[in-house]
Amino acid sequence: MKKKLTGNIIALFTLKGAEYIVSFITLPYLLRVLGPERYGMIVFAQTIINYGNLVVDYGFNLTAPRDVAQADKQELPRQFSAVLTSKILIMAAVLLVGGVTVYAASDLLNIWLLLCTLPALLGNAIFPIWYFQGIQQMRFITIFNIIARTISVAGIFLLVREEGDYCMAAFLQSVVPLLAGAISLGMLLTSSRRLFVKPSMAMIKGKLKEGWDIFLSTVFINLYTNSNIFILRIMTNDTCVGYFAAASKLIEAVKGLLMPISNAIFPHIAVLVKESPQAAVAFICKTVRIIGAIGLVLSLAVLLLAEPLVGLVMGEAYTESIRMLQIISFLPFIIGLSNVFGIQTMVTFGMQKLFSRILMVSALLNFVLVIPLVYLWEGIGLSAAVVCVESFVTISMYIMLRRNGIVIQ
Repeated sequence: MKKKLTGNIIALFTLKGAEYIVSFITLPYLLRVLGPERYGMIVFAQTIINYGNLVVDYGFNLTAPRDVAQADKQELPRQFSAVLTSKILIMAAVLLVGGVTVYAASDLLNIWLLLCTLPALLGNAIFPIWYFQGIQQMRFITIFNIIARTISVAGIFLLVREEGDYCMAAFLQSVVPLLAGAISLGMLLTSSRRLFVKPSMAMIKGKLKEGWDIFLSTVFINLYTNSNIFILRIMTNDTCVGYFAAASKLIEAVKGLLMPISNAIFPHIAVLVKESPQAAVAFICKTVRIIGAIGLVLSLAVLLLAEPLVGLVMGEAYTESIRMLQIISFLPFIIGLSNVFGIQTMVTFGMQKLFSRILMVSALLNFVLVIPLVYLWEGIGLSAAVVCVESFVTISMYIMLRRNGIVIQ
């Protein structure tokens, strides 16, 4: 198990390294070519599509890897087909409802830009990342993503040359999960056809019922993450969204350094919980120390280097992003810990309802803080609100775990 875990971490760090190379090449290029306003328009469209992704995920990104990791050979095909079918059915419903909604609001939305970001929704439905996580074969995720991203980067440099190419830029970024999903399904159809069985309606209903609490949790998470961009756009303009989104992109890149560890250990902890809860808690304690230390170093680095980072990556047009980046610089440390307390511990120990309640309260706190702070200080205010809410989430999860007999230190 240790050998497999190490291999998965290496594979995911390889993927993250490739993503950083791609981001280092493409993000500065897009920020400069498109400018804050056009870049803000793309981010706003991606925010709307992310609502669809939220529904399509339906908590399967957490429950499915755990179930696959714990399934035996006979049960695995039913688990795989039930999740994949459920996601595709949910996607169809999202497209129907979303299409009607967008048509009704066509005067307020850039329909063509939304269509260009739609491949991300289709790819999210068919790319079985959860399966490869569950069987702890992360190298496949790495290979498929690198192939898709290479195609995307080539397209960006060939086809995005001026501000007016913002729709093409949105499409080439959004097509990555669709390409990766198509390649992965093609491989599984060739090498593991036994996985594709007809799931029963009872199995699908069971999956939907099982994922409900996690789905609610992800809804609440998005209420204080994804919706913040939406609120900022409604209360300000595309340029302000561009400034905040650019700073957030840098933080997402830094947080991404912790994700290979988190994604690799989740199925590992799920197996440990089933075999020995005490061993799982001991492993989680080690993980907290590692992720906490790395996250703190990364956050301090961003705080101290915010100004040169913005100048290097974004250019002079994004000087407004510097203060925002400094304010949210400690998010890698804060969110790294909350990931361990919430996803790695609460979810694997079956505490989904408690996890969901904490996020529900956090979403309410977010709205209490965001609207007045954005009104007063726009992107600066939103940055402060995000840090406050994420800190509340982390502290609440730690306290509730202790109250339920799980002491992490």
